[in-house]
Amino acid sequence: MPQHALSDLKEVELDEDDGTNDRTLMYYVNDGVYGSFNCILYDHAHVLPSLHKKPKPDERMYPCSIWGPTCDGLDRIVEQCILPDMQVGDWLLFENMGAYTVAASSTFNGFQKPDIHYVMSRVAWQRMQQISAQGLPAPAEEVCASGMPSCCGRESGLDLPAKPCPARVL
Repeated sequence: MPQHALSDLKEVELDEDDGTNDRTLMYYVNDGVYGSFNCILYDHAHVLPSLHKKPKPDERMYPCSIWGPTCDGLDRIVEQCILPDMQVGDWLLFENMGAYTVAASSTFNGFQKPDIHYVMSRVAWQRMQQISAQGLPAPAEEVCASGMPSCCGRESGLDLPAKPCPARVL
């Protein structure tokens, strides 16, 4: 289950404020509230982007909004945030986009479901590599009186006490 969502920047629209040179940016990304960001509509979630690339220390930041690809006025992901001037192809990271995001998405207005990219910290990645190299100890199975794991007993039709089958056994 992804814990983060990455959105690929598709277009940038600039609104110039009348003569003050204050720029407001509107970013359009490849996913929206009819896709993985459906949590905004259904769960009233508030998501904030972070940059995939670290900005330069002297890079100017601008007020902006982030929109999904559908041209629907409801397809607003972020009403207001501060980001640098980004280019098409730059990536934004949205944290905690796990369960019920992609699973509940649709292909509204002809847009396909987004590709899934899993993201984790370097420390978590190193830990996963360590676990993969060393292997995990096999979990102890719950065994009934017949000597058979209880979940297998249910599948075989034996009369065993009903207990949920642990996911690791499936």
